[in-house]
Amino acid sequence: MLTVPRRARATLALALALAAAFTAAAAATAEPAAQAASAPVRTPYPAIDPAFSRPDTRRVPGRETLRSYLATRESSLQLNNFCFVQQSLDPGPGDEQGESLLWMIWREGATIQRINVVRHGQSYRPDPALDPVTEGQALAYATGRINLKTGVVPTDEDVGTSTFLVGRPWVNHMFAQCKRVGTSVRMPAFRAVPTR
Repeated sequence: MLTVPRRARATLALALALAAAFTAAAAATAEPAAQAASAPVRTPYPAIDPAFSRPDTRRVPGRETLRSYLATRESSLQLNNFCFVQQSLDPGPGDEQGESLLWMIWREGATIQRINVVRHGQSYRPDPALDPVTEGQALAYATGRINLKTGVVPTDEDVGTSTFLVGRPWVNHMFAQCKRVGTSVRMPAFRAVPTR
């Protein structure tokens, strides 16, 4: 049988006790850090955001334009609900004016789309070359649409450098601001006339 001198036994016991205490202390300090790292960081969005306002009616697509949009997207056989909200953006680096964006939330299509942009200090001018039908088709084919089924991640931080993803807090904020100050448009179902 192996015998350990009394002094060595005391040193070994002290070393084991210190190792156990160190491991417990490390686990106790690592646990909150791990929880903080895994907890989603929330971007604070104000409930009443002064950057959002009721849109200028001249900027909101008319009913004929929305009919053309829905016909082009082959979504006219159901009731469709839209909400339009205007967002003012402060000037950024190298930008002295800032701009105003018009957003369209299409509930049944599960999309958020930027419709038009106007520089601060300027007035919105629709393109005189576009009739409502052509404007609706152009809107239907435009890029920059956010797909709410595939393009939303849990947090704004999860977006990273992506150009097609958005965070769930941002989406919730857009819906809240649209409900607060947006303009709602309901489009009843209709049978689209095929274009030649």
